[in-house]
Amino acid sequence: MPAKLPRIVVYLPEELKADLERLAKSHYRPVSNMVLTLIQEAVDEAKSEGRIQSEDRSQQQKSDSNEQD
Repeated sequence: MPAKLPRIVVYLPEELKADLERLAKSHYRPVSNMVLTLIQEAVDEAKSEGRIQSEDRSQQQKSDSNEQD
């Protein structure tokens, strides 16, 4: 059964792709799951450091600014 999640396409240099495959194998994960895990970790870190806002916080700020108008 195909996944219902949105897709993205990424083009990688051969060496990076090979490294990613080895990394996934060392964690006993498929490459797609390893990529998802790496992206999630990077996004979580950026949120915790305040470099990006979570969806909830962005929506709250929009709501707050609309109430002030």
